[in-house]
Amino acid sequence: ENGAGSGRFNHLVVNKVTGQIYVGAVNQLYQLTQDLQVVQYEMTGPQIDLNNSMKPLTDNYNKVLVIDYTTKRLITCGSILEGKCSLRSLQNISDKIQSVSEAVVANNGEASTVAFIAPGPPDPITNTIQQVMYVGATFTGNSTYRNVPSIASRSLDLDPDNLFEIATSDANTGTKMSVTQTSYIINYVYGFSSEGFSYFLTTQRKTVNDTSPYISKLVRICHNDPKYYSYTEIPITCNSDSEKQYNLVQAGFVGKPGSDLAKDLGIGVMDDVLFAVF
Repeated sequence: ENGAGSGRFNHLVVNKVTGQIYVGAVNQLYQLTQDLQVVQYEMTGPQIDLNNSMKPLTDNYNKVLVIDYTTKRLITCGSILEGKCSLRSLQNISDKIQSVSEAVVANNGEASTVAFIAPGPPDPITNTIQQVMYVGATFTGNSTYRNVPSIASRSLDLDPDNLFEIATSDANTGTKMSVTQTSYIINYVYGFSSEGFSYFLTTQRKTVNDTSPYISKLVRICHNDPKYYSYTEIPITCNSDSEKQYNLVQAGFVGKPGSDLAKDLGIGVMDDVLFAVF
């Protein structure tokens, strides 16, 4: 039923400067105070969607909710209209500053999308470091109008011709990597940046064989790599004291360790640690 999923939360972010809270839900966006009082509320669906022309209206799942602190904008992306994104005001989420036609995220409610902002390759002309949006999106294969890479670094240049485009690209390479097989689905669980690299936690089959077991992998890309030649991935597992192995990561978080954990790991309290739930 159209609109049946309305209100189900997809993402939550907190503005580290003002403390205001932003929530992305099915068909809705919320802006809240630190005391959880509603400041602004915006309907984003259901809408008519070209990808679901048989339905009069289609639910819009929030796929990305990211604060760009450099430009003081809120980036929101939804599943309808091929998975496109918009820039909104942090002061008033009803103020949609800019929308683009570029397809960026997964275009259905089930397929995963992970996004975060981190440094990208230096500008080829000025050699200055650019902030880009790293996006990992599960291949859906349900539209002839989309060409969305599995992982990409996307421009945050406010020029409408560049916003959310692949940050660096040429005829054959660029800041992108694609796996376009419906038989080999990659699920993106979490993404983060640390010490010159960007990372994605994923779950996927061990091989392209459709009977292969599912495993978890950690993907790594060097920030200053304009062609993703540094792309690497390693399997990760969690082993219990009873030697039971858990191989499907469910969630992740990067933070600083407390003094006891840092001592146990032989690292400093300012080093990054990846915490994962299996």
